[in-house]
Amino acid sequence: MSQTNSHHDLSDVSLSLAVVLYNNEVGTVVKLIKNLLSSTRSFNNVALFLVNNSPENVDLQNFLQDQSLHNEHIVLLTSETNSGFGAGNNLVLPFLDSDYHFVVNPDIVVPDESQIANMIVYLQAHPQVGLLSPLIKFPDGTIQHLLKKESTVFDMALRFTGLPIFKKRQRSFINLPDGYKKIHRADNVPGSFMVFRSSVFKSVKGFDEKYFLYMEDCDITRSVNTISNVTFYPDAFVYHEWQRGNRKSLKGIMTMLKSMRIYFNKWGWKLF
Repeated sequence: MSQTNSHHDLSDVSLSLAVVLYNNEVGTVVKLIKNLLSSTRSFNNVALFLVNNSPENVDLQNFLQDQSLHNEHIVLLTSETNSGFGAGNNLVLPFLDSDYHFVVNPDIVVPDESQIANMIVYLQAHPQVGLLSPLIKFPDGTIQHLLKKESTVFDMALRFTGLPIFKKRQRSFINLPDGYKKIHRADNVPGSFMVFRSSVFKSVKGFDEKYFLYMEDCDITRSVNTISNVTFYPDAFVYHEWQRGNRKSLKGIMTMLKSMRIYFNKWGWKLF
């Protein structure tokens, strides 16, 4: 670790992390808690918000209550009903007093503590950045091409159908060939791991709760870009066991189409 990255500089920076859980296995959550707390241990002030979006899951709820009682870093928030990813994440808003706020999927693994420190050092040096998105890799180390251009109806339709047509356009939409090598301003970053300046997250009032699932990350990136900068930062990375659900079921497809309608009604129907 470089000098700028020393524990001394970062110890007084406060962090909050939020993970929205929905019927997750207790064993998975045990690993997640251990990973997130160990990868943020160079910071003195860390709050890990565990949001239970499945309150009827008694085993999970009991486990989370026990964790929050016995660990000063853990705060349990239980939603009354599952209103979706965005609404779950927004439950932290009244409690948020950190400098930086992380939105983390349950299937994320942070490889070591230098990654988080590295992201925070960058944000400390670039106050104009309100949202940072690191490089996201599969567990085998290959890069996940989750960084997208601003969504158009055409690009969404191409991705949705999965047809091998307009290949150059499809590659360009996910910032290929070389959008994953350098730091740059981003239009559309994935919701699986996001680092917000907490003041910016509060300014945009968190996620738009009209989305149940899908497109809320695309939406919040645009909202942040209207008041601040969103930056893709490949000098730090996390692992993500990406499971892609929206093509598998009719319900998933309908949810996605509904989200697309909400998004384009809000930001304008850009066809191409």
